[in-house]
Amino acid sequence: MVIEMIPPPCTVAGRGGGLRGAWYAGWGWALLLLVFCAAPAAAQVTLESDDPRVLVLASYHHGNPWTDSIVEEIQRSFKAAHPAAKIYIEYMDAVRNDPREILPALELLLQSKYRSKPPTVIIGVGDEALNFLLARRDRLFGDVPIVFCAVSATRKLPIEDPAGIFGVTEAVDIKRTIQVALALHPRTTRVVGVSDLSSVARYDFERFWRTFPLFEDRVRFDELVGYSADELEAELARLPPHTIVLDVAFRRDRLGRVFSPSETVRLLGHDGKFPVYSLWDYSVGEGVVGGYVSSGKRQGEAAARLALRVIDRQPVGNDTVASDSLIVPMFDYAQLRRFGVSMSALPIDSIIINQPESLYWKYRYYFWAVTLVIASLLSLVMVLFSNILQKRRAMRELQASRQRYRAIVEDQTEFLIRFDKFFHVTYANSAVCAFLRMSRDRVLKMDADQLVPPLRLRRLLPMVSSRTRDDPMFHGEEVIRSADRTLRWIKWTGRAIFGPEGMVEEYQVVGSDITSERQTNRALEKSREAYRELATHGQNLLENERSRISMEIHDELGQNLTALNIGLSILAQEPGSAEERSALRIREMRDLTERTIGSVQRISQELRPPQLDELGLLAAMQWHARKFLGGADVHYRFEKEGGNPDIRLDKDRATALFRVFQESLTNIVRHANASRVLIRVATDGDVVCMEINDDGVGIDVRAKRSRNSLGIMGMRERIRAFEGRLTVSGRPGQGTTVMVRLPTAVDRR
Repeated sequence: MVIEMIPPPCTVAGRGGGLRGAWYAGWGWALLLLVFCAAPAAAQVTLESDDPRVLVLASYHHGNPWTDSIVEEIQRSFKAAHPAAKIYIEYMDAVRNDPREILPALELLLQSKYRSKPPTVIIGVGDEALNFLLARRDRLFGDVPIVFCAVSATRKLPIEDPAGIFGVTEAVDIKRTIQVALALHPRTTRVVGVSDLSSVARYDFERFWRTFPLFEDRVRFDELVGYSADELEAELARLPPHTIVLDVAFRRDRLGRVFSPSETVRLLGHDGKFPVYSLWDYSVGEGVVGGYVSSGKRQGEAAARLALRVIDRQPVGNDTVASDSLIVPMFDYAQLRRFGVSMSALPIDSIIINQPESLYWKYRYYFWAVTLVIASLLSLVMVLFSNILQKRRAMRELQASRQRYRAIVEDQTEFLIRFDKFFHVTYANSAVCAFLRMSRDRVLKMDADQLVPPLRLRRLLPMVSSRTRDDPMFHGEEVIRSADRTLRWIKWTGRAIFGPEGMVEEYQVVGSDITSERQTNRALEKSREAYRELATHGQNLLENERSRISMEIHDELGQNLTALNIGLSILAQEPGSAEERSALRIREMRDLTERTIGSVQRISQELRPPQLDELGLLAAMQWHARKFLGGADVHYRFEKEGGNPDIRLDKDRATALFRVFQESLTNIVRHANASRVLIRVATDGDVVCMEINDDGVGIDVRAKRSRNSLGIMGMRERIRAFEGRLTVSGRPGQGTTVMVRLPTAVDRR
């Protein structure tokens, strides 16, 4: 809450305006005489009860719209929350009288009236009331808490008081008022603020100009301050059409003439030429369009709430009243219509006054009377037709039961068909009709020999005809040609239905299409056969590799070692100079040793290149491409993307990708007859991508899917083992492309 000190009571500042004249002095002295006469009687009054007494001291007179709204809300709040409290209302009438002449008499009046029954709490409404109470605090109500409201924030000064002074100041929101005015009138080019020369008005107008920089890039701002009515009317006549007038605080002109809210609006609006916006709720309804206005009702409610806390001896903190709660968006429906403003453009929580009643609200009593009559008639109709409805309900339940039974049969995906004892079709469900692509009527005209080939039917008839009551079931599988002329495998189970005399009356057959199951089994068997061939191929490759390694070791390493052995024997037996023999044989054996070492390295590199473990995957692939393709006189280009010097894979993934790379280059050299090869290796997130393109003879789709393409199958299985994917594409004469996508993750859980 904000506590403020107001200037001395010699300054008249108010929202209602006022005249000062010498002729009011007579009223003041008469009031003083009345006080003196009433004082002895007032002194004899004793307290009648301990109920809290609330003195409401209003700055202005009864009939002032701002004062009346605050006082009425204070009374309403106390009646709802503390009905036993006694409310005393005193009006200072500072608008229509000179405070310097009436305040002494008012002081004597309050002393005489409340000396014997001091109030529990005082609520001061307006600046003059607060200034009066502060100036005469010691002489009037020294130990009574004071709650003030509707006090302008002209000068902020903390007030220290043993009894306590609490309250809220008037809150105005010039910024949001201008914002909503510009939003409702988007063609506005000028905003004019109008004010009088009172101290409160000057303070509010300073806030108006502090708000101006926020909107100077959109509209022009002007001020009309301290004009007489005629001068103000002349200035308004010169303004352009698209102008908004903001009533900052104009209550009297330079010549002292006081204006009521409606007179102010007519003057500022130039008889309806300009939309007028205000900061005070009592102006809305007098011709003002609206705005974010300070609410007298909420001022009174806030003051009453603080006073109730004081009476109940509850703590009054700084967060008791929020200043934003004292401001509400309020608009006049008639003025909105007058200036063509859409209701949808208003703020969501806006208060609309003078809005006409809806058709429903106007005739609501007739509406509810007619509704009651219609409801009574409907109740009577429901009673009269209750028996009919019960019968219809029973029929619907019976029909629903039949439909459920039929749906159980009709909605089956299996085939259900019935034959009489002469094998004529008596019933077929929707699955049978859909399979045959025939209407039900046409199916019911068919015989069994039209569904099953005659030769097969002749074989089935003895089995079906031999069913007994103890063994009524029969089953089998048949190949039936469907409506689209394709052969379908049908697995069926039949049952003979016997009558009361023990004779067969019908045969019921339930079947299902197992063609896809059979195809799946065949595909699974082919897959198993392919895996067996792949395993055999792998074993053959392993044996061939073992044989090749054995031959390499036998032919090269064996010969070299044998030559070394012979050389050593000759070195020991050959005549001649020992030094000459030794030097010659040592050179020969050194040559054999180097060749042996080279053979060991070559065999080792062919088994597993050391570059794969020592330098990484990319280096091993580049080495193999240079050796394999370069040796075959095939031009190639090796591209790597991603910016990393190498691709980090675990050992198993790196080996699998390298073997696929080896197999691809081997296929290019052996089968593709290519002259150029493009190799790309890149990373895509946590996936390694490898692409190998050649310009060779290409690959045929049938050859790629052939059982003999075990090399491609082996590559695919290597990559699939690590949840990767390998694709081989190409056309005859247009080259072949091998694409590999291998996840880099090591954890396969």
